[in-house]
Amino acid sequence: MSTVKVIVCDAQYLFRLGIVEVLNRDSRFECAGECSNSQELRDLLKSTKPDIITIDYEQSDAFSLDDLRFIQEHAPNTKILTISSDDNSDNIFLALRYGVVSFLTKECDQDEILIALIATAKNEKFVCHRVIDIIIGKTMNETSEIDCKPYNLSIRELEIIQLTAKGLSAKEIAGKLFLSLHTVYTHKKNIMKKLKLNSSSELILYAINNGIAT
Repeated sequence: MSTVKVIVCDAQYLFRLGIVEVLNRDSRFECAGECSNSQELRDLLKSTKPDIITIDYEQSDAFSLDDLRFIQEHAPNTKILTISSDDNSDNIFLALRYGVVSFLTKECDQDEILIALIATAKNEKFVCHRVIDIIIGKTMNETSEIDCKPYNLSIRELEIIQLTAKGLSAKEIAGKLFLSLHTVYTHKKNIMKKLKLNSSSELILYAINNGIAT
């Protein structure tokens, strides 16, 4: 993998500094610039074509979801890694619709950020555990510990796990998600490989134990 150019966008100086430090510690990445607000980002995109942009869109008077749409329209080859503590599922779905490849929270540690950067550079989705909890509507009480352990599964794969846990057959899943039967089987094969499982019963148990089954 050639050197991946990254633009770091965040209104918080210390957080930007932290991400830049992660990039500087890995020769696979290069910080191509920093932005503290939307205008700086738009100006920088005129002169720089980064491979990845890291951004927290949930920062009033600095960044918003509109910036994701701008990136999608004006830098379609640039991949987006969001690092935000937004807990609004509607916003997260919009962010994914606007081209976000990977999504972390600000509680994620250095290793998780680096893993997400590597995955994003390969255009592989990487969504941390906490964000998936929000997406699937998992309820958490106020004393629940925030868990940023990644599932390393795509949104589509999580949908298939949920439907499998509900007892739907591969044919029924294909009909519900408007996919071919072959595509469903391929997703299931990839899921089993990622999770190191051997049967549908193990998959269902995994879904229950990890709060994916609804």
